Amino acid sequence: MKQILVATDGSESAEHAVSQAIELARSNGAKLVVAYVRHAPLPVLGEPVYQRSLSRELRLAQETTGLAAAGACGAGLAVDVEVVEGKPADRILELARIRDVDLIVVGSRGLGTLAGALLGSVSREVVQHADRPVLVATRRAARSRRAA
Repeated sequence: MKQILVATDGSESAEHAVSQAIELARSNGAKLVVAYVRHAPLPVLGEPVYQRSLSRELRLAQETTGLAAAGACGAGLAVDVEVVEGKPADRILELARIRDVDLIVVGSRGLGTLAGALLGSVSREVVQHADRPVLVATRRAARSRRAA
């Protein structure tokens, strides 16, 4: 593997995906591409509200990708950051093709089949439409034990 794309939105599941992608990139000597897909604020909000919303979204994108990139650099990896705008699954797939990555890594919120179908699932859409391998990184919740 030469390049691995990991998509992050700063959520707990995305942080787990970033950790998995860093480990895979390190063990394979691959470059890591960290992607953040931001939503465009609605221009109908009016100029001051639009600008504040846009600034807030860009700041979140920079903070999120900055943390992921710092983790990758700390692991000794070469890393690129991409902040793009649009529908997350579409932009992730497009970026994977443009960058010609060998693997896409995404997190999963673990909503399950029904909730994922009702609310939409970026990871499911990426898996269904990808033209290259996809790793959906999930973190299993620790089960607590009760003393009898």
